[in-house]
Amino acid sequence: MKEIRVKVNQIELQIREYEQEGDAIIFLHFSGVNLMMWQRILPYFQDHYRLILVDLRGHGKSDKPETGYHMDEMARDVIGVMQHLRLERAHIVGSSLGAEVGLSMAANYPDKVISLVCDGALNSEYGPYGIWEGSETEFEEHVASQLEKIRNTPETIFPSVDALVDDRRELFEKYGWWNEYLEAVERYGAYQVGEGEYTKSFGKQAMENYMKHYYQYRFEDYYRRVKCPLLMLAEKESEDEREKAAMKGLRELAEQGEIVEVSGWAHPYVWFLDPEDASKAILKFLDDTAH
Repeated sequence: MKEIRVKVNQIELQIREYEQEGDAIIFLHFSGVNLMMWQRILPYFQDHYRLILVDLRGHGKSDKPETGYHMDEMARDVIGVMQHLRLERAHIVGSSLGAEVGLSMAANYPDKVISLVCDGALNSEYGPYGIWEGSETEFEEHVASQLEKIRNTPETIFPSVDALVDDRRELFEKYGWWNEYLEAVERYGAYQVGEGEYTKSFGKQAMENYMKHYYQYRFEDYYRRVKCPLLMLAEKESEDEREKAAMKGLRELAEQGEIVEVSGWAHPYVWFLDPEDASKAILKFLDDTAH
């Protein structure tokens, strides 16, 4: 394993690479976490694939600019990483934000993406493939309210990394989710903003910048251009018919899409909890893609 910093689009991204013969897989994390989120699944893949873990801009040890958080901009960052590594093509596995970035890569850089796995980007927020049930005016009011809430929520500052981790432990223990893998993510992602001042690396301004784009995404515009094999990971126990219909509709827009339902799925935290079924589904998908 080696860690490097890669300069792309006037910023530097932190990369962790596990070298191996065979195709490369680029893993892209969800918002608010970092490349450490994949530690529990690495044993399933690292003997057979070259693994590349990326801290997306604003996350982990990567630079934290105020702007550049549209999925297309972040996709360009990852394409820059591939160019730096002289990597012609790769499989992409993305969770939530990472799925959005991977989707943009597959749509806009089809020659770079062998296959795409999406844990997320499975429905738009609004539109024919969206989950919003009200009017367009009501949706716009909702978006404005949510962005205002982010803007007015003060950044939480902690006196130490341990204090930050303890705060996160208290939150996740309520759900029975806290474990060594989640703790590793939180410790790695602690960001020092001053003497004795720490906060989460994905800050309020970056979150607002990201979310203002997110609400406007129409993922159908991307799926229509996805030509590579596509795997969508879904919760088997979901009873939300609107979400399921949106996901099915998006899958049908892609040229080679399939949905695999995973029992006990807890998007996006299943990667810390029990990723075995999801990992095996991805491995089967990758094997099928190769043949």
